[in-house]
Parts: sequence; structure tokens; C-alpha cells
Amino acid sequence: MKIAIVGFPGCGKSTCFKAITSLDPAKAHLGAVKIPDPRLEKLKNFFNPKKITHAEIIFRDLPGFRISDIKEIEALLEVLGMFSGRDPVKDKEDMDLEFMLADLEIINKRLPSLEKELQQEKTREKSLEKEALLKCRRLLEGQNPLRAAELAPLEKKAIRGFQFLSEKPLFILGNIEEKDTKTDAVRKLEIYSKEKNFKSIEFCAKLEAEITDLEDFEKDAFLKEMGLKETARDRVISLAYGALGYVTFFTTRGSETKAWPVKKGTTAVEAAGKIHSDMQKGFIKAEVINLSDLESCGSLQEARKKALLKLEGKDYKIQDGDIIDFRFNV
Repeated sequence: MKIAIVGFPGCGKSTCFKAITSLDPAKAHLGAVKIPDPRLEKLKNFFNPKKITHAEIIFRDLPGFRISDIKEIEALLEVLGMFSGRDPVKDKEDMDLEFMLADLEIINKRLPSLEKELQQEKTREKSLEKEALLKCRRLLEGQNPLRAAELAPLEKKAIRGFQFLSEKPLFILGNIEEKDTKTDAVRKLEIYSKEKNFKSIEFCAKLEAEITDLEDFEKDAFLKEMGLKETARDRVISLAYGALGYVTFFTTRGSETKAWPVKKGTTAVEAAGKIHSDMQKGFIKAEVINLSDLESCGSLQEARKKALLKLEGKDYKIQDGDIIDFRFNV
């Protein structure tokens, strides 16, 4: 899971990066953050692995606001400054316009060459691509982002490689000044996010970045003193997981128990491919039990007796909390 932290100069984007990753933005622009998951401790009690591996989110702090650097990123965390008279809603709309113009430029460059290709050889794939791109262009010309596009599955597949920016999921981080929790800017952004159905949070990045410099035993006391229940990192992780529609499955093979994040609706064969391409190619079956069922039985042996371990095929949809043993042959 890769998320780009984007924002206009002066919004506090790099400070947000430090608050989330604990890394110095002057020395690093890429940081992996472990996703807290208490279920791993429960699995440890059942399987006694030597190693527990958390799922991770990779955050990338992009220097400046260079659109060319945002390719191959799964989602966008848009940082909006809520201080010094800035208008967060205007910044949000200006940023989205930049993304839409970049997408429109790509489409306008592609369509003429696509027309020539269709004249030479008219294939179903190229026809679908043209149809999808024309729909996207109409949306963009009306200043509508491509995440609002209503495309058939085959049309989506035809343009998947373009990595359009206005199609990527996004959520908003309002960077407030310390103790300024209900300014006009904050209220304005909250109303805007609700109207547009955007996921958003606000916190003081400067304060949260200072928390990352504290020793672990000092952090809890500081959070309590400031009236905070959790750190910026935890809030952003919760927001990202919910906004991007992820579930977690677990594997426990050999000496390692590991958490794997996948999109809701991911099939068993697709999940196998997340682990290794050979698993996907040689997929036979997936032996599945959900952690809730394992807990109710008390042991894996008892779960087998009750037939709660099930063999599922390629099209099985992964459920949050599934423990899976993939059977494959290569």
C-alpha cells in the first residue's frame, strides 16, 4: 500500500511526513509504517511463531508539487494548511484541478495515435480504450475527477496502465495550528468534506512531529496531557485503511505469522499472488478459517473437528480476519 503525501508549498507537508513516519524529511522521503493489529498477538498464542510481521503502509513525501513524481502511487494524502489566512477549500480545488489537467493532457496526447492504430487494425481492445478515454475526457472537460467515471469493467481494464491522478483515491489532512481546533478554516473544510464525501482529519503536524522525538515512556504522558487519545500516525492509518477499502488476511507458515492487506473483493487466487506469483500460477485451493471461528473453538484441532476449516477455490472473496494456507503446485 503506497500513499503519496502531496500539498502546495507552505502547507506543512514534510512536517506531516515526520509526524506519520518519525523520519527526518531532510534525510528521507520514503517511510514504511507498521499497521497496528492486536489480532497478530492472538495468532501468536495459537501458533507460537518465532516472527510476527505486520502489514505496512509506505508513505512518500514528494518534494515540491511535481505531478510527474506521483505515478505508481495507490492513493493521495492531500495536506491543506489551515493557518496564515490560507483557504483550504481553494487549495483543495486548485490541487484537484492540477491533477485533472495532467490527466487531460495524457488523454489528448494518446487519442490521435490511437485513431491511427485503429485505422490500421481495429481491435476490440483498442476500441474499448478509445471509448473509455472519450468518456474520461468529457468528465475532465467538465472539471470532474475521473474517480467519478462510470466505466464498464473492460473499459477500466483498457485504461488501467495510464495511472490517472484524478482517479486515485484520496483523503484530506488539515494541518492546523496548535490548539486551533475550531477555526473558520477548520469548519469550512469539515463542511466541504461532508458535502463532497471526502474522508478527512485535522491535527497540528508541528506538535505531532515533536511527539515522535519523545521516548516511548514519555509519549503516553504527553498525549494524555494534550488531551489526545492516539498519535497522528494511528489516526492516518485508520483513515487510510477505511478510505481505501482494505481488509487483512493472515498467513502462518513455518516460523512466521504475517498480516497481508488487500482490497475488499480480492479473490483467493489474487491474494495468493500478493505473496508470490508462483502461488497464483499454481493455485489449487485455499484452506481458510476466520480468526473469530478459531477463537470460538479454542484450537485449530477443535476447529477441524467442527469443519470450520474450509477449502475454497479461486473465486473465494477474502474476508477480514481470514487465516489462509494456500495450496499450490508449480
